[in-house]
Amino acid sequence: MNVETMIKSIPVTEIHRDHKNSRQFIDPKALEQLQADIRENGLINPITVVPRQEGGFCLIAGERRYLAYVNLGYETVAAHILESAGEEEIEAIHLAENLQREDLSPIDEAETFERQLAEKSIQDLAAMINRSEEYIRRRMKLLHLIPEVRQKVRRGAIGLAVSELLSCLPDERQKTMLATVEEQSLNAVQLSNLLTHQNDRRLINAVFDTKDCLQCPHNSAGQPDLFAREASGLGRCLYDPCWSEKELERAKSLAKQIEEMGPRAVIAGKIRIGLDDLPPEIDQTRAVMHNKAELGEESLRDCQSCKFLVVFISSEGHPLRQNICTNRPCYDERAARFRGGNAEKKKSGSKKSGTGNAKDNKTEKKSSTSPVPIKMTPANAPQRVKDFKRNKYQEYLAAHFPETPENRLRLIILAMKDTSWGRSWTGDATLKELNLACDGFDSNPGKLYPRLRVLNAEQLMTAAGRMALKALDKFSLPLIEEMVFTDLGATPETLFQIDRAYLELLTKAEIEATAKEIGLTDYLQNKGESISKLVARPKKEFIDSLLSCGFTAQGMPAWLQRETGFQNG
Repeated sequence: MNVETMIKSIPVTEIHRDHKNSRQFIDPKALEQLQADIRENGLINPITVVPRQEGGFCLIAGERRYLAYVNLGYETVAAHILESAGEEEIEAIHLAENLQREDLSPIDEAETFERQLAEKSIQDLAAMINRSEEYIRRRMKLLHLIPEVRQKVRRGAIGLAVSELLSCLPDERQKTMLATVEEQSLNAVQLSNLLTHQNDRRLINAVFDTKDCLQCPHNSAGQPDLFAREASGLGRCLYDPCWSEKELERAKSLAKQIEEMGPRAVIAGKIRIGLDDLPPEIDQTRAVMHNKAELGEESLRDCQSCKFLVVFISSEGHPLRQNICTNRPCYDERAARFRGGNAEKKKSGSKKSGTGNAKDNKTEKKSSTSPVPIKMTPANAPQRVKDFKRNKYQEYLAAHFPETPENRLRLIILAMKDTSWGRSWTGDATLKELNLACDGFDSNPGKLYPRLRVLNAEQLMTAAGRMALKALDKFSLPLIEEMVFTDLGATPETLFQIDRAYLELLTKAEIEATAKEIGLTDYLQNKGESISKLVARPKKEFIDSLLSCGFTAQGMPAWLQRETGFQNG
């Protein structure tokens, strides 16, 4: 670059500041120090200006030195005058001078890049300033910061690493986390740990297709230097509104599928459903909560395609267990038929055994109950299976274990049964008192709860319930299974689905066998595709292909049924 320059003293009043100057904040104390130095030692480096067509000069470099002269009241200042510089050369000099400042804030730098990228490509800008494209992109992310955070970054109150973390968050969350950072004086590592701990939006657990999330700037996996790597490699969503929108889209899609089968689908904003949650045009006096124990499995299956059934879906995209029948006469008739059938079976069993004995009657009674686990997870089950199931169980418990007195008590009793954790209870006076109050009574919550109410033990239960909830992740796997399947009455179908997490749990051979069981192999053949060709791909690509082919699985594969230890009927 050949630009003719000359050094000359020019009037301070003829100098005009450039609106393109990147510096938006000048530290008053630093400016005072510069003024004192100039007063003592004079100006060592002249400022840089270019002549203006309308007269005077435009300041290109040396804004702080110029302001120091203005504040000191000096009439003239030494300046490099660029006589023959064209617009492109002036812009290059201006940009280089701005970016070479040691005190230029990352925000000012980002705003400079933003102006440049309005006229040139990121590749051209990177070559011009001798920086990588990644460097420019990271600075540009800072433009997502809300004004309050920008100003603090500009003034140096918040460091670059912390500001990069905050730029990943939506506006409201930035405001909240800014207060936390300032109150607790968090550094970047501590803030990263906090965000990871607070955020459970792991993409591996998403109910929607995460294909679009892989390259999203709000995916923690795309920022490995800011967030710890997830075991799945998929990362976590850092943008709550987008996650919620995708969940709602999934809920609407699921509702459409259900209504195509016959029932009415309602998307609910809560997980506890009652008759009051029915649409207003439905007569509640003709409605009744669906109860598997009253209808039996056969009637329940018949109801799945009934137009009088109302199925509820959470706004997070999960089917809820509570359904409502809006044809009470039909429901009552089916329930009466089921009760009559059970009574006939019981009577027939008594005739076969003569007068019958207590053991036979007990066995007959047990056989008429809803499906129960035939076995819990075996101790020698693969660790991958145990980890997968524990995560599913804990998610379900968190969503479906409301803190009512009855359920709180169930949790306490189950915690007491767990010897691996229960030993710590005796060290707490409150819990020891509760343990003594329960001693010698039936551990059935329905019987024990009234007893504790008589003993006026509500405060004890509240304290113990909080402690038990916090210790949920310490419970043994068999205990958690007891809570999920016995106390909450969950079924495998409500917990396990043919999703990415489930498929990643399997080997490729198991995935292929599952595809055959659920009809996916035939579905692909009808589309002119071959499962054997897909199996030859790497496992991740194989799974991606299966999840994106448009197939919807019905029912639970035998492999998963065996592993969960459940049978239907």
